[in-house]
Amino acid sequence: MCVIIDACVRDRVFSSPPHPDAVPVREWIERRGGRVAYGGKILCDELFQSERARRQIRVWKQAGLASEFPQIAIDAETARVRAGGVVRSNDSHVVALARVSGARTLYSTDVNLHIDFKNTQLVADPGGKIYQGAHHRNLLEHTSSCRVGRSRLTQDLWTPRDPL
Repeated sequence: MCVIIDACVRDRVFSSPPHPDAVPVREWIERRGGRVAYGGKILCDELFQSERARRQIRVWKQAGLASEFPQIAIDAETARVRAGGVVRSNDSHVVALARVSGARTLYSTDVNLHIDFKNTQLVADPGGKIYQGAHHRNLLEHTSSCRVGRSRLTQDLWTPRDPL
């Protein structure tokens, strides 16, 4: 199962030590076989504004604990999400990443993004789950929806982004 880390919680996850609400996420990734799904220009730019985030995601990627999905696929899906006219947040790129990657757990404190991520018109089969803090640790479970490595939607477009 994969988790998407929204930029609004980036510093919680990648600070040293991590925020108490982010500790279960870090432990799940590093000790219990969880994975991070990331990709697309907007989310990568937001996450990588933090050097700590960039370094840690690089470590996770090298260890097989983070999967990057291609910018071209995320951008194309972002355009489809926006064209649908259903999205309420300014994070259509996060919804697009969920659709491309199959990740169905989101760590975020953005209420408008929560509404989008739980909307089955945007994220379905299975629906999205929102991790907001340590009290949601039960959401960090393994499901088969996340497509690790190449997305079935982008097999011919796999072009990992540089800084990692």
